[in-house]
Amino acid sequence: MARHPYRLEPRGKKGILWIRFTAPNGREVFRSSGTVDRELATEWASKIHTEQYRVARLGEKPRRLWTEAVVAWFEDHKGKRSIKKDQHNLKWLSPYLGHLHLDEINSDVLAMVSSQRKAEPKNKRRKKDGSTFTDEPTSQATVDRMMALIRSILKDAQRRGWTDSSPSIQIKEADGGDDYRWLTQNEAVRLHDELAPHLRPPFLFALATGWREQNVLRLMWDQVDLDRRVAWIKGRQAKAKKAIGAPLNRNAMDILLEQRAKRVAGNPWVFPSGSEKDSQPYVRASNTGWYAAQRRARVEPLAWHDLRHTWASWHVMAGTSLRSLMELGGWRSYQSVLRYAHLSPEHLAADAGRIETLAEPLRSRSK
Repeated sequence: MARHPYRLEPRGKKGILWIRFTAPNGREVFRSSGTVDRELATEWASKIHTEQYRVARLGEKPRRLWTEAVVAWFEDHKGKRSIKKDQHNLKWLSPYLGHLHLDEINSDVLAMVSSQRKAEPKNKRRKKDGSTFTDEPTSQATVDRMMALIRSILKDAQRRGWTDSSPSIQIKEADGGDDYRWLTQNEAVRLHDELAPHLRPPFLFALATGWREQNVLRLMWDQVDLDRRVAWIKGRQAKAKKAIGAPLNRNAMDILLEQRAKRVAGNPWVFPSGSEKDSQPYVRASNTGWYAAQRRARVEPLAWHDLRHTWASWHVMAGTSLRSLMELGGWRSYQSVLRYAHLSPEHLAADAGRIETLAEPLRSRSK
């Protein structure tokens, strides 16, 4: 019986079979087959070995792997602000694309990847008995960000000449409409009453300022000036990497004064996790207790970030201009706040009335 020029080695907890052999140019090849089926892995290994021979001996153009394209793309984008999110997506994609060549990634493969991600729960949380549960599906926006990342990597590989073409990936752009969740006043009251006592102050502060979860939880007293009634987010903590100063309204001031009264000398955190001097802030506010409270308050599903949407919606309905809202919320573009414009059409009343006199002859004829 002829001996294969390669070896198949199971690796990892799942026993995925990896191929190992020495290519004709002397380079060792070690790749995952993506399967535990030895027959399929053997067929794939034979194909890879043949391709390596044809490239080395016949001068054919080498076929590039998805993993090679990822490495090349990452090298050029490692300074990207959202690179950690990209790394998370790439780790999730590895079992599906990691063993494929670029020319094997077609529309059918991408449709499968998209549907798999959409069907996967967004967040798995752990119960006291050790089991996990979730009641929130992965959002379409999360799937779209992952597909945009795939498109970027495939386009980059095409520019490098590693593939002749890349499959079309159509992603619906956000239309800025009322596609977000916000709380009514009654819903906010119900949720507040169901929250654990330690979650109520950061909850109220988020509604008073519109700050994001980590900006609230990691607020330090050296970022607060109660005399001037202002607080600020440091540049390294802001999403836009630019410091944000925020005037404090009465609601925010009341919360800070209550927290100062409870403060333990020497503790720098506004919302510490305990009453000791070395108590650290909570890692997350959107924990098991948060989701349980919103179920009891009948306001689910609700993400902590929806408190920012609530703050912005309440502002617009109270008459705050979109330009002022943009500055208060630290948004970099006017486009970001247009999604809230429909909540207060009153600011267009004067413009709507400009043609009243022009249409007056028509109005008199209709009588």
